Amino acid sequence: MDKPGLEARIAELEERVGRLSALARETADVREIQEVQYRYLNALMLMEWDECAECFAEDAQVDVYLHEPVRGKENIRRWLKEELSQTHAGNEGDVCVNPIITVEGDNAKGDFMLFMMYFYKRTGQSMFWVQGRYDNDFVRENGRWKIACMRWSEIHGLPGGGPPSGLW
Repeated sequence: MDKPGLEARIAELEERVGRLSALARETADVREIQEVQYRYLNALMLMEWDECAECFAEDAQVDVYLHEPVRGKENIRRWLKEELSQTHAGNEGDVCVNPIITVEGDNAKGDFMLFMMYFYKRTGQSMFWVQGRYDNDFVRENGRWKIACMRWSEIHGLPGGGPPSGLW
């Protein structure tokens, strides 16, 4: 191959490597975003409130069904321990599915469907399912993906709405 042909081939390979590098970065970002979402849910089910809070960015916001919005990681930590713990007492089973994640630089958006099964602790019997949707924003903070804004809305729940009470 002559010099112009080699130069053209090198340029083509460099362009291909650039595309593949960008795709690899995006794939890694999507995986890490899924991981932070699942880490939050696992901690929620285990009532590990500090671990839940560590999934959020410093200036994050939580805006979920039946609760007033909360802003700031430390306020979220307090809210998890003092308020959310009243309706999530480790007596649920979560199934988070169908992630749709888009990444643009250091910001991302993630939608997830959540199915939450409540059960009666004394017998272990399942009682009912709730279906909801996470519509979250993510941000890369200090090189790690964090939840920037968590929005959860109920799609199908208990008749009359609201969280269950008296189960535990």
